[in-house]
Amino acid sequence: MERSDAVLLSLPPAETDAPASGSRWTVLPNGTLAITRAALQDSGQYCCTATNALGTARLLATLAVVAYPPRIAGGTRLLTAHAGTPVAVRCPAEGRPPPSISWVLANETHISSSSQGNRKVLVRPDGTLVIKDVTVYDRGLYTCTATNPAGTDTLTVKLQVIAAPPVILEEKRQQITATAGQDLNLPCTAEGNPQPRVHWVLSEGTVVKPLQFVNTRVLLLPNGTLRLSGIVPTDSGIYECIATSSTGSERRVVTLTVRHRDTLPRIAAASQVNSASHFQHSVFTFRTLFHNSFPLSPPNNRMGSRIHVYPNGSLVIEAVTEKDAGDYLCVARNKIGDDLILMKVSITMKPAKIDQKQYFKKLVPYGKDFQVDCKASGSPAPEISWSLPDGTVINNAMLADDITEEGDYTCYAQNTLGRDEMKIHITVVTAAPQIKHSYKTYIKVKAGDTALLDCEAAGEPPPKIFWLLKQECPRTKKQILL
Repeated sequence: MERSDAVLLSLPPAETDAPASGSRWTVLPNGTLAITRAALQDSGQYCCTATNALGTARLLATLAVVAYPPRIAGGTRLLTAHAGTPVAVRCPAEGRPPPSISWVLANETHISSSSQGNRKVLVRPDGTLVIKDVTVYDRGLYTCTATNPAGTDTLTVKLQVIAAPPVILEEKRQQITATAGQDLNLPCTAEGNPQPRVHWVLSEGTVVKPLQFVNTRVLLLPNGTLRLSGIVPTDSGIYECIATSSTGSERRVVTLTVRHRDTLPRIAAASQVNSASHFQHSVFTFRTLFHNSFPLSPPNNRMGSRIHVYPNGSLVIEAVTEKDAGDYLCVARNKIGDDLILMKVSITMKPAKIDQKQYFKKLVPYGKDFQVDCKASGSPAPEISWSLPDGTVINNAMLADDITEEGDYTCYAQNTLGRDEMKIHITVVTAAPQIKHSYKTYIKVKAGDTALLDCEAAGEPPPKIFWLLKQECPRTKKQILL
């Protein structure tokens, strides 16, 4: 074999029938050269040399290896599949030698028959691409490549996946009536490919997702069931389940009505059974709270303007008197039965008493103001009055202007249980007139000027002042010169 990369192969020893070999080239015992898996690079001239003691003989053989580049024929350029079904994408390739097949997936992953692939995608020995349980996420372009030493050919297949929107197995519109206090499950089973996501919208608009904490009474389970614990009448309303996926959405609407549970009424809390009230309190209140009970008739004020019954069960009595003492029966009633509690009320009464009573005599300058407080306590609240020296009675704190009358001023505090009094004796103080600056008795002025003659006097009561012109004063007999 006359080649730059010539390999010399010899016959095997005569005593053995085994062929002589080197890689893909083998010399059989009869001298035949065998080349397995002939490739284009095996083309060329091969020289066989036979030698013994008498001489040498040669044979020149030319080998032409015929090869054809791959050609993909009969492939599908557009393939449509339904979600959830397996898809086989063929890539029939011809060539010599037979080409190897590889694929580039829509997500640009490379895979071939020699690679392990995965549980979802594999390549069969004939080059067919198999996708198990196809979804909308598998749509896109898939490229098949056929390769042999003579060349390469490619085929691009567009895969379209048809998928239906999610389906909710329960009723699309449902009305449910439940009783207060019970636990309620609202199922919402959604199916689809891809698997849809489920969330609920509560009656007040709150969005709840699986395992999301909203409050202790609301929980959305992973299977789409909305669990409401200890429902109450305010939970009534419209609840909406929404299942969504890349293929669309589906809704289920539940209208929930929560009824009151009929139970025997029970008074859960009330005022003290024995209560006492003072007259100085203008309002007296019995407070009762009802548990699971509803009055047959609305609250009313038919007892009079002083007595009121309020929706929370409170009985309010205004302007309490001793006649309000006695037994009060609170009754909680519904159509099943009654609950009641008896409360006794006593009215605390105290006789009138003047606080910080004072007995004193007071000297008051003639014509001055004088104030005396007279505060009293008692049940019922006492009325305050004053008796003046002249017999006049006033019903207020004594604030006398220009005291001119002396004598006894008496404060009276009186209620239905008795009367208390406080007496104050007032003496009006007077003083004889006295002229100030009496030393200014000689005044000299110029003719034509104004003459000012001071005569300021003090006394209780204040004295009246008069002048005797051009006459001598009875006491001083002083002359005034003009």
